[in-house]
Amino acid sequence: MRANVAAQTGIAMSTPKERLCHLLELAAQGPQQRAALAGEVADLLLDWPAQYPQAMRATFGALLEKIVREVEPPACALLAARFEGREDFPLSLLNEFFLFASPQMKDAILARNDAAGAVVCADLDAQSLLTAARAARGFAGELARIAAVPDAVAEALLADTSSRGLAVLAKGAGVNRATFSAVAILAGPARSVHENFAMLGVFDRVPHNGAAQLVAFWRARCEGAAAAVERAA
Repeated sequence: MRANVAAQTGIAMSTPKERLCHLLELAAQGPQQRAALAGEVADLLLDWPAQYPQAMRATFGALLEKIVREVEPPACALLAARFEGREDFPLSLLNEFFLFASPQMKDAILARNDAAGAVVCADLDAQSLLTAARAARGFAGELARIAAVPDAVAEALLADTSSRGLAVLAKGAGVNRATFSAVAILAGPARSVHENFAMLGVFDRVPHNGAAQLVAFWRARCEGAAAAVERAA
């Protein structure tokens, strides 16, 4: 079946350069191609052809990182599952899957971030965050603004019923346990009392430096987008 998809999308090229060029052409065709394109690039990375230079693998990995940001959450979750347990991939790629990964994969990604070295991450305005959560309306946009993360990241954080993502944001950006709990209850999906207590346990287990690394990663995406707009102006 994958061979049929590859034939339909035209990426069964004879050399890595030709294949990369064709994938880039597909990437330019619009969002309707993103999920199929991401799947094909993942196929290539997960089963790297022996005749392809290893140096090219990083190029295809960087391409997948960019594509994933434009793929719908259900497709991202399917992709994330395919990379679970694969420690041979760059942390930057796995970070792109974090918000759509299983709890076990999230923990593994956090552990790798925690071991990546110390990082200083500016604290967000916790009082403004709590005020916005109480208002509820348009909270995803407010969360993105206050935390300085992309809108898509803020939306995925709030959609995560386990609150792992929100716990990472809070821990990495200087939000204390009580404020995290209040925000998660006010703005997150409905949970039972037992689930709310479990959510606090999730917060407690998040490693501070690992969380700060991820927050810095998400913020860098915002900074990169802002820089691109500024260059185009």
